[in-house]
Amino acid sequence: MKVAVIGAGIVGVATALELALQQHQVTVFERRSSVATQGSFALPGLLAACAPLPAGVPGLGASQRPAWLGPLAALRHLPWWWASLRASRPTATAARTPAVLALAHASRRRLGELTQQFNLAYEQQTGGLVLLSQPAQVSAVRQAIAARPDAFPGLALLDADAARALEPGLAASWPLRAAVQLPAAMVGNGRQLAHLLKTQAQKAGALFRFDSPVAAVAAAQRDGSATPAQLLLTTGEALDFDAVVVCAGLGSRGLLRAAGVKLPLLAPWGHAVTAPLGHVDGVTVQGPQAAVLDADTGIVITRLGQRVRVAAVDDFGGPEDALRPRSLTRLYAALEASFPGCAVIHEATNWKGPRPQVPDGAPVLGPAAPGLWLNLGHGAHGWALACGAAQQLALQLSNQPTAFDLQPLGVQRLR
Repeated sequence: MKVAVIGAGIVGVATALELALQQHQVTVFERRSSVATQGSFALPGLLAACAPLPAGVPGLGASQRPAWLGPLAALRHLPWWWASLRASRPTATAARTPAVLALAHASRRRLGELTQQFNLAYEQQTGGLVLLSQPAQVSAVRQAIAARPDAFPGLALLDADAARALEPGLAASWPLRAAVQLPAAMVGNGRQLAHLLKTQAQKAGALFRFDSPVAAVAAAQRDGSATPAQLLLTTGEALDFDAVVVCAGLGSRGLLRAAGVKLPLLAPWGHAVTAPLGHVDGVTVQGPQAAVLDADTGIVITRLGQRVRVAAVDDFGGPEDALRPRSLTRLYAALEASFPGCAVIHEATNWKGPRPQVPDGAPVLGPAAPGLWLNLGHGAHGWALACGAAQQLALQLSNQPTAFDLQPLGVQRLR
């Protein structure tokens, strides 16, 4: 099949690779000049079989809400928040949560396969802890694990001493009660990975067209005319495809609306600070060993080679190029409180990017209309879910069996 992929973030690049490996003729359209330049540029980098976090940890409930939401933004997005509350009800999560967990497991497994198959070399470490500071959190996690011991294989609840042994650089003053050790967790540089996957996709036959914004898409018509799916570039160039896969982040919303597909996609903004680890007398200051996530704030601190990154989804306001000082201050404060003095702050770089998601927080995966497919809405978990989502969508598009039922992640749940 002749397939177009719109968007070259980590999800789009992974999708292009999987489709090319399925022997499809793939063309990727990206409005910017390279891969992983927007939402995938400074990912937190934590991948675990129970992602998305902290919601994937039993007993911790819904993911953290952004720390800042102005009154105008709150009013404008009220329907979205109302839908989010409805989606968090137990009856609504009963089918969706197992599907997301299955996708996370599939993604962790697929990334390992690709890393071995193509000998991918990128910054990565193993290990991850969710830090618990409240007694109620510890009790809730313990009860949830005891109630379903087979549902979360490898998950371990550690006391404070055992957790500090794994992360000896964690400040003694951090109010640690316990920690959840994540099964088969790893930390990796998502932007490096995106470039490596792009190279492999090209070797498999995929074509990348950069600086090629898409103006509109149209679903295929299955009437007597048998019109294929169509894609219109801003240059006026019109192209026909057997299938179009939309992975364009927040830009997907306008494209899909024009194609008659309404998607309640909203983009919380994520901020990230990346700094080199400090040295004293030639010895690296002890920072995080891999990744730690504060269950209270949702802030993730990860080690990427000789650098440390602290990131969070914490803002619903302002344009992309306007960094919010209070968000950056919060991240710097969290880094200093957790691993004091580990980073060379005056050499730090700051970043802001979108984390598009739908109200229930799960990705949207599968067909939306004849010839029109979706792989988007991963929020802050694009790195954690990209490889699995790409593989399962490629199998579904190729009419092959998927590893699990994708229906709970389909667009029909949002209609």
